[in-house]
Amino acid sequence: MNIKVFCDFDGTITKNDVGDLFFETFGDKNFYRWLVERWRDYEISSKEMREKIAEKVKVDKDEMEKLILSQEIDPYFIDFVKLCRDNGIEIFIVSDGFDFYIKKILEKNGLDNVKFFSNKLWIEDGKVVLDFPYPDSVCRICGNCKRNHMLTLSADEDIIIYIGDGYSDRCPAEYADVVFGKKELLKFCRERNIPVYEFETFKDVIEQFQRFLSGKKKLRKRWQAELKRREVFMRE
Repeated sequence: MNIKVFCDFDGTITKNDVGDLFFETFGDKNFYRWLVERWRDYEISSKEMREKIAEKVKVDKDEMEKLILSQEIDPYFIDFVKLCRDNGIEIFIVSDGFDFYIKKILEKNGLDNVKFFSNKLWIEDGKVVLDFPYPDSVCRICGNCKRNHMLTLSADEDIIIYIGDGYSDRCPAEYADVVFGKKELLKFCRERNIPVYEFETFKDVIEQFQRFLSGKKKLRKRWQAELKRREVFMRE
């Protein structure tokens, strides 16, 4: 089996959504939540939402780092990464969040060799500067197109597994052969009749992966996901 795993970061690997926490703590909480609702209603893009709230952020680097380093990850995620690597399974983190906290949290937990793709954020002259290096040329919903990373990093023979929890995970889940979901993503998959494994922690994911790897549960491509992937390539 050729398996590729793509995993969300905020609220999936971390216990909290660190990006939301950052903007609510150092920006304007009510304004940010209003922007999030506009984004969810497709009125503005993820990029627009973040750029607007970034104008309200006031923070120094020490305060920012203190908040970041206080964030905890799922206690079983390290074991999950080890399981993947012991079995030759590539794992990538795809996030519509920002590199400044993802990198630090991974390093704190000895996971700095896990490859990730995200938006970028840094502090310059006391102001927040944002960069979105991985947009989609057509879709403007997310700043970092997770689906495109999945398709670019996978081959035809690969079985694509996606793990997530939130709004920005809905699109990539439609293109994955196997989905692990919780919270909003779980609800979305059930509404769209996308087969999904419910999980609370990565302990649940590990247990299901062990069934895959032992042959007790057969892994196969999902026909609807294959069709959607082909549609993307045919348009290009």
